[in-house]
Amino acid sequence: MAHADLPQIFDRLAPDLQRFLASRVTCEATAADLTQETFLRLAQVPNLEAIDNLRTYLFKIANNLAIDHHRARARTRCSSPEDESALIEYPDGAATPEAATLAKEELAVAFQALEELSPLCRRIFVLNRFEGLPHREIADRLGIHLSTVEKNIARALNHCRRRLNESAG
Repeated sequence: MAHADLPQIFDRLAPDLQRFLASRVTCEATAADLTQETFLRLAQVPNLEAIDNLRTYLFKIANNLAIDHHRARARTRCSSPEDESALIEYPDGAATPEAATLAKEELAVAFQALEELSPLCRRIFVLNRFEGLPHREIADRLGIHLSTVEKNIARALNHCRRRLNESAG
């Protein structure tokens, strides 16, 4: 994948990214802005070929931008009643600020846990859980045994579960 491919990548992935961001920021215009910012950040990556899973990479950038957006909003005063209503609509349907904060912290722990996995284990997990590929298709795509896929998914789930339990206390 090269920088010349970015327009096609944008056309293919921008709608999904914008829906994802709209569910987190509650404002379509902000979601559109953050979608563009996500792709601007991708364009600044010097070696796009080094990205193993572009979709996951983009969604991670988008999620981080949404978190940054909420942090910035929390630091500034609201300028209109419309802004105030957006602030009380917490991400992921959380009922309280504490629940929203806890959900964000758990998400950060889960992402960190994924980063701690071996590249193969992480790739298998992402293909299954984020891209929805069945075990057999992952095995065929990567040229590995089905049992390797199953063991790595179990390993990734156990690792994430363990990290989440450790962070909870």
